[in-house]
Amino acid sequence: MRVGLVSQLLFLYSQAGLIRAKSAEIRGLDPRLAEKYVPSSDNMFECLDGSQRIPFARVNDDYCDCTDGSDEPGTSACTNGTFYCANTGHTPGTLSASRVNDGVCDYDVCCDGSDEWNSPIKCPDKCAEIGAKRRDEEEKLAQTNESGARKLQELIASGRELRQTKSAELEHKRTELAKAEQEYSVAEAHKNELEQIQRDHETNNANTMQQLTTEYLEPIVQYRKELAAQLHILRAHRDTLIQLLKAVRDGHNVEFNDEVVAKVVREYGEYAEALPYMEEAAQAYADEDSKSRKERELLMDRDSEEDDASLVLCVGAVDIAENELRTVNDDISVLLGWMRDLQAYNRNYHDLAVKGAVVALADFETAREREMSDVSARHEAANIGELKSKYDEAKPLVEAIAPADESALNSDGEDEGQATEDLEKQVADARSQFWEIQNEKTRLTNEVSNLRELLEEKDLGPHDEFLSLYKQCYSLDTGEYTYEVCLLDRAAQIENKNNARQNLGTFIGFGQNRELNYRNGAKCWNGPERSITVAFECASVVELVEVKEPEKCEYRAVMTGPFACKLPSSGDGEVVDGEVVEEHPVKEHVHDEL
Repeated sequence: MRVGLVSQLLFLYSQAGLIRAKSAEIRGLDPRLAEKYVPSSDNMFECLDGSQRIPFARVNDDYCDCTDGSDEPGTSACTNGTFYCANTGHTPGTLSASRVNDGVCDYDVCCDGSDEWNSPIKCPDKCAEIGAKRRDEEEKLAQTNESGARKLQELIASGRELRQTKSAELEHKRTELAKAEQEYSVAEAHKNELEQIQRDHETNNANTMQQLTTEYLEPIVQYRKELAAQLHILRAHRDTLIQLLKAVRDGHNVEFNDEVVAKVVREYGEYAEALPYMEEAAQAYADEDSKSRKERELLMDRDSEEDDASLVLCVGAVDIAENELRTVNDDISVLLGWMRDLQAYNRNYHDLAVKGAVVALADFETAREREMSDVSARHEAANIGELKSKYDEAKPLVEAIAPADESALNSDGEDEGQATEDLEKQVADARSQFWEIQNEKTRLTNEVSNLRELLEEKDLGPHDEFLSLYKQCYSLDTGEYTYEVCLLDRAAQIENKNNARQNLGTFIGFGQNRELNYRNGAKCWNGPERSITVAFECASVVELVEVKEPEKCEYRAVMTGPFACKLPSSGDGEVVDGEVVEEHPVKEHVHDEL
């Protein structure tokens, strides 16, 4: 039995040798198909698609019998056939049958020249040369991949460490955010409480102000009008005196050296220099005719009447009028004193400017006495004393509600104005604290959101290799434009002559072969939104090396970097620092526009 088994094995071995010998005689045959090209017992060949059987002698007879072209592996008879090149010393290749004996040396596929076996040209075997060059290229690629893989391992290790750091930071920020949210709730409640108190206070003040308005507004408006009428007269008196003194200053004879005149001129000159607008106003008054002056005074009265609808504004207007009244009276007293001093001038000098001023003073005082008598009569008719008394009563009450200054006291001597200001300050402080906490809460919310998106939602590569370079930008100057690609963030086209930027899109995810897809850029004129797709080539250094525009406003870029390099692998996966690393789940983004 043992002898029989050995005999069978020897038979099978001899048959296999026969098959190899037979198939080796068939030109252009792929050795992997050798067993298909053994003649049958009746010396026939079956097409590989099983469509028919033909005599074995018709294999490679330069006539296509089989529909799949399998009967002509070594000729160009079948357009759908293929020719196998052994390429000893290099990598075997398969050529379309149509390129067999076509007079062209197809060294890119058949470096041994076997495809031109029956051609006018001779194709020397270059497999040793091409194979050596190919092996040299493969060695360089292997070296490039090795250095790139080392850099990739560094990025993965850095990304792993950075993920741990940022995860701890995220937890810390979440704790801070929870604390800020509590502080926010407390600050908001405190602010709302004080604002409600302020609203209640303002409502009470509004009610009180309405009561005061009913009682005091009418007499205070009347008092303001009386003061306004008096001020018109007193301003005219002051302007007249200024004009008289100005005429003496400008027209007196200096050579007379009158001490009285010199003293008045000197003192008035100091007054006019300190208050230059006084002479301007006096000149404007002198240039007016009586009609224009009356129209101006009526216009001033109408402007003042705008305040009469508000007790607060009217009290303020009266306060201003009383202050001006005191100032004007003080001015008149000083100016009139200088004019009266001129009456003692040296009459031997016959100074016409001084004489004219003294004569005009007599006329002025006569007119002034008459006009002030009219004012007194008007005041008596209006019961000015009672009107002022009403104003004096109302002023501190109004200031207690709407204080004009920090010293406003109410009739009871209690500083209600200060209390109002204290409440306003408390509300302002509470709002300021609330906004500060709100800003801090918003900042922390954004930071937590950004960290959570980065660590929990963002695709940073299978091993976090993009994490340490996230948003890092790389540029390429192409002459007319500079292109900028920021990893997993955004891309732009910058015009070099004017620095104008065009948005080429924001990163939306990885595509096929881990390409970076940037979409939804600036709209192209009469075209689509700009977009760019970035492919990587293995290298240890990250660079943007090429940008093209194959379609209008649709760009394709090439970057070098370790992301396209292959890591060492074991049966369980890729290895980093001697450990098998686990890949993060990656979603491939597919878009209709692609």
